[in-house]
Amino acid sequence: MHNLHTLTPFTLMFFLTACVQSTSVKQAQVKPRVFPPPPATTQACDQVHAKNQQAFDLYQQGQHEAAQRLLETAIQNCPRDAKSHNNLADIIQTKGDDDKAMIHYRQAVALNPNLSEAWHGLGEIYYQQGRFPLSLEAHLHACQTDADSKQRVTALLKDNRYAVTEAGDILDKESLLLLYDKQRRQAINDMISACGLRGLSRIDEPVATFRNFQFNSGKANLEYGSERQLDEIAAALQELPNQTIKIYGHTDTQPFPNTTPSESKRRNQELSLARANSVAQKLSSRGVAHYRLKTEGFGQEKPLVRGNNPAAWAKNRRVEIEVD
Repeated sequence: MHNLHTLTPFTLMFFLTACVQSTSVKQAQVKPRVFPPPPATTQACDQVHAKNQQAFDLYQQGQHEAAQRLLETAIQNCPRDAKSHNNLADIIQTKGDDDKAMIHYRQAVALNPNLSEAWHGLGEIYYQQGRFPLSLEAHLHACQTDADSKQRVTALLKDNRYAVTEAGDILDKESLLLLYDKQRRQAINDMISACGLRGLSRIDEPVATFRNFQFNSGKANLEYGSERQLDEIAAALQELPNQTIKIYGHTDTQPFPNTTPSESKRRNQELSLARANSVAQKLSSRGVAHYRLKTEGFGQEKPLVRGNNPAAWAKNRRVEIEVD
């Protein structure tokens, strides 16, 4: 993550360079929060580069609050300067206020869609929040010019990490809506190609994988810890009223006690379907029309990884939700 603690040549350039338009890349359809700025005077905007330099010097001297105030004044006088928004976001992020930093990063990319350091900062906040689809989209905007963003994109695409929610994590409504938006997925695929990552996975299927649903061993009833994730899924699906929702259940290969292999395989298939039905019932109770929900159980037939050990079992136990 680029910040003022790391005084690399890139960081120095980050503060001192003017707003330069780079080669245009087809952008994904993000909707940054943009607030209509008051009119700026030409004189104030002419001085903004100097104020960014002064803020950088103050930060180097440990005067973080003074640097922040100076950038806030620069934005007040010249609200359409993307670099000032980006640099202020960096300072705010180092103080741990990610929500406020995100507002300024979004302002920066709205004003200058080619400002890669702002996309990088936004992508890192999303990543730390576990909002991996949004992190992937943001980092792809910087992928051609920022090596750190390219590395993050590569990691998120590996094994479809961007679409997998592990135990203890939550995939929020905004991230789900990105995964289920055909136009945004296409724009992401275009940026993957433009970044020279053709050998990695494309985002072709609108599928989210959930390993965070909690079931008792051998049972289909969802435990209480799954409630928040169900709330986020239902909220997203209610914004997609005309689409069919397919819920797939998968189990691991652990055999049922005192059963033959074929009987254990049959019972795993039944269990996977029962778990998919359990998720469907919970979503229906949250306002998702029941007729839209289709379920299928695959049992142990479609493992994501091979192996007969606890690590493989944990990866293969999952529920997948596709919007068609």
